[in-house]
Amino acid sequence: MINRLKFLTIGLGHCGGKIADDFKKAAMDKKGMIMDVCAINTDGADLATHTNIPEDNKLLIGSGKGAAKNWEEGYEAALQNETNIKAFISRMLSPDVDIILLTLGEGGGTGSGVAPVVAETIKELGRTCVAIVTIPFETESVKSKVNAAVGIDMLYRSEGTNAIICIENDKLTAYYPDRLLTEAYEKVNEIAVSTFLNLIDLANLPSKADRIDESELKSIFKYPGFATLANFRTQANLVEDVAATLRRSWNGSLFAEINPASAAGVIFGIEGPTHLFTTTQVDAIRRTFHEILAGKDVMLGIYPSEHLRWASYIGILTGLDIPKKIHGLLDKAKTEYQQHEKTIEAKIRSKREGLGFSLKTSTVHEKLTRPTTHREFEKPFKSVPITEGIHFDLSREVPKVIRAIEQYKGETLTHEELINLIQNETDIEDEKSIAKVILELQNLGFLAEVRKNVYRIV
Repeated sequence: MINRLKFLTIGLGHCGGKIADDFKKAAMDKKGMIMDVCAINTDGADLATHTNIPEDNKLLIGSGKGAAKNWEEGYEAALQNETNIKAFISRMLSPDVDIILLTLGEGGGTGSGVAPVVAETIKELGRTCVAIVTIPFETESVKSKVNAAVGIDMLYRSEGTNAIICIENDKLTAYYPDRLLTEAYEKVNEIAVSTFLNLIDLANLPSKADRIDESELKSIFKYPGFATLANFRTQANLVEDVAATLRRSWNGSLFAEINPASAAGVIFGIEGPTHLFTTTQVDAIRRTFHEILAGKDVMLGIYPSEHLRWASYIGILTGLDIPKKIHGLLDKAKTEYQQHEKTIEAKIRSKREGLGFSLKTSTVHEKLTRPTTHREFEKPFKSVPITEGIHFDLSREVPKVIRAIEQYKGETLTHEELINLIQNETDIEDEKSIAKVILELQNLGFLAEVRKNVYRIV
């Protein structure tokens, strides 16, 4: 009896649970892969939808109502349930499990928050795991991007995670433009599962040329970093150059584009009709790997078969550098988060200032003077002592400030915003000095105090 590789897939959160559920279904349909699955979630209703996962293989943590799309809530729920999580995984993790897969969506609160805790738990149990994660669409909210950025960073740094495989959601539209979104997700999951299944099949398939075996497949994930799956199939009569098609196979997929030259380890199986594998073509394949991956751990299997009408390229690249998509995600998450924080701060300031309504008659201190000529800018000001031994020259600084604020003419600012504006646009840092400048700008008619501590630039 052939001892096939055994996988344990742990689905985390909504997306991860769905992937694990699909993995189990595909493995059962294929009947060539031994796949145990389980799921951990903070949402009880969502956990119940995974019908291919046995009820005993599900763990509910936290409130049972979800993580409010907030990685911190997912993380806290996992920390508070560390003991339960460890006992749960220990029960699921039989000694004959060869590869542990974590599946999750990095845009959600549960997956991004729970995954680092689960990875560390797996490490404590003396094992490591491979994470298969989905990257949010670029059009998703700032919260999703922040969840993903924080989650991937923690998962990447965890010693319990050997490899991270990124599924790029933005590619779904290009690959499946007319499919329902749920169908597109299922196709992605199917591709991921079929890559492992097809490699297992090849590892058990005899070949008169080079071949790979299951021990090599198991060992490929020992190289830490990012990883990608290649699963490319085409009609054999369309293949003119096997090596050229090979180069396209690892970036022509739904997984995040990578730099193959940065890989530490590669396992690849190429299958097709016999006429594709002349000595010249096989030499070109080997040269392609050598040119890109000289000095790296490359395991290659070549499987010619007389009656095949298609050619397939199936492989895994591990120990990769951080993909460009992840760098872009980190930058966008930071930028959009900072913009969001500024918006919130402005709302808080506005609320603090109130609506400006009063039943008492108020005097609007708005001093609109005649336009000031350039000659008046040059009139001497007295030096105002700020601190002992230090003098602030109004005659030198006020014209600078006038030029700096001219572009904001007509805008209304709070006292705090005006100080920040002057600090950002000039080299004046001291708030006492700025207070003197603001007073002089009012005297000259460049600032009007429309209500207490609120100014209009005129």
